Amino acid sequence: MFKKIAKFLNDVQVELSKVAWPSRSELINSTMIVAVVSILFTIFIFGVDNLLAWIMQLFI
Repeated sequence: MFKKIAKFLNDVQVELSKVAWPSRSELINSTMIVAVVSILFTIFIFGVDNLLAWIMQLFI
């Protein structure tokens, strides 16, 4: 059983060595893009929700 665990951990280490890790600047840029898109999408959903609520109030 310990041999299987050791083999698994070794395989994990080998696979992680193949990963192309992003540089610090790439990571920061990607994070900023995700944050901005998330904020824009939140504002869009908020606007659509308020518009639909307003329309529903007209018919009630």
